Amino acid sequence: MGKIKKSVVFKEYTPGQLLLLPPSLEELIPQAHLVRVVNQVVERMDISELINLYEGGGTSAYHPRMLLKVLLYAYCMKIYTGRKIACALAQDIHFFWLSGMSRPDFRTINRRSGARFRSGKAKDAIQVLFSSMLVFLMEHGYIRMENYFCDGSTFSADANKHKMVWKKNAQRYKASAEQKCRQLLKEIDALNAVEDAAYGNKDLEEYGPGPISQQVIADQIEQLNEKVKGLTSKKTKRKAQGLGKKLAQAADRARQYDDQIQTAGARSGYNLTDPDASAIMMKNKVEVLPAYNVLAGCEDQFITGISLHQNTHDGTCFKEHVTQISAQQPAPVENIIADSIFGTEENYELLENKGINSYLKFPWFHGEQKKKYQNTPFLKDNFHYDTAWDTYTCPNNQTLSLQRSCKQTHKRTGYQSQIKEYECSSCAGCPFYERCCKSEQGANRIIKVNQKLDNYKQQARVNLNSQKGFQLRKQRSIEIETCFGDIKANMGFRRFHLRGLKKVTAEFTLVAMAHNLRKLHLKQQKAAA
Repeated sequence: MGKIKKSVVFKEYTPGQLLLLPPSLEELIPQAHLVRVVNQVVERMDISELINLYEGGGTSAYHPRMLLKVLLYAYCMKIYTGRKIACALAQDIHFFWLSGMSRPDFRTINRRSGARFRSGKAKDAIQVLFSSMLVFLMEHGYIRMENYFCDGSTFSADANKHKMVWKKNAQRYKASAEQKCRQLLKEIDALNAVEDAAYGNKDLEEYGPGPISQQVIADQIEQLNEKVKGLTSKKTKRKAQGLGKKLAQAADRARQYDDQIQTAGARSGYNLTDPDASAIMMKNKVEVLPAYNVLAGCEDQFITGISLHQNTHDGTCFKEHVTQISAQQPAPVENIIADSIFGTEENYELLENKGINSYLKFPWFHGEQKKKYQNTPFLKDNFHYDTAWDTYTCPNNQTLSLQRSCKQTHKRTGYQSQIKEYECSSCAGCPFYERCCKSEQGANRIIKVNQKLDNYKQQARVNLNSQKGFQLRKQRSIEIETCFGDIKANMGFRRFHLRGLKKVTAEFTLVAMAHNLRKLHLKQQKAAA
């Protein structure tokens, strides 16, 4: 054995020693701890909508305010599953204090916290809770609902990436199954000696190459079964039965593929594990995964609006996003700031109708700031427009007059734009022809103009290039990107744990509330320092 130095003195260490007066949990929790912030905010929130979800009767239930505190604090600490939350309630002193030593098991957490807080059943209650938190932040001066910095980000769904159903494949397979049905119908018709009794004066070709209705196939199978009963030839009978069986199988396949097409809807495909998840190209531009598109907005890095979408294009989701956040926010926002993907005619018109100041960039906004763009006179934006005569003048002083006007429908949203086409009177002999006109030699220069969009873009230029607009543009990349970065990197939330659009919407709302609590805690620490 080694020798122990006599001069070494250790503090007393007696494992398992009983205490006459156990320490209070209140004394063990620091005053500036995050768990106290969670407790303070939830205590002041209106949770009447949540309480109304309880039917009453039977045994006593855990208080929903306690469960909400536990769930939000768990999300703050990167704990997202019921079993891990139950484990923390049995081991972590901060959870002891927050729950008042209550220890609901994971079934209770999943049933009460999950089914009522996170699932689609309590989606409205979740939105009210989120709105109540925004009211708290607004009353204490953390947000003013003045600026709304908006952007989108993708989060993976809780789904198997190898179980994607693609709409184009379903359409191709359905066409193949319907073609098989046509061939079988012709073979069945060859066995039918009394064709007029089944089709009258119609021939099978009259059904055409298009889809064959399930009713037609069902009628054919029924008639074939009736005919089989009267057949005397065993060979003919077996053939008729085989054709009927093959026709039923082909019809079932066609019906299955049709259901897949209907489920996909406007999407390119869906996932079998989570049918609400869409195939989305992730940020790494390498893989396509089942995911959801999350649109969110913030002010001073507090998330003040959330919506989840199956559409991968942020600009087409913006209208629905604005509609949803209007029910979440305690007051309408004054300014909305977003990137160029949001700068569409429909979105500009939406903000104008709602009286919201638009700071939406549009495509080529940054390109217009370059000298190369400004020094290119042959772009249609640089042609001089005469409002009195409704004509454009090219760099060669030739007049482009209005030739036709038509409506253009947006493929994704169905929004209609008014497009005008202007054509030059004569481009023959123009010294700038090769630089100005990209069409075939001899054709006149034609430009297509959306005057309504051009007016919105001009207003956007004025707003964005103002001193306030420059500051907001600079701030946007810091504001909302920081929120998504905190959620993905610091909170470790990159993938949903629930399935279905309504459930993941409620889940991300909880994540946003947890993010706001973490941000509030940091601000309070800085203020106290």
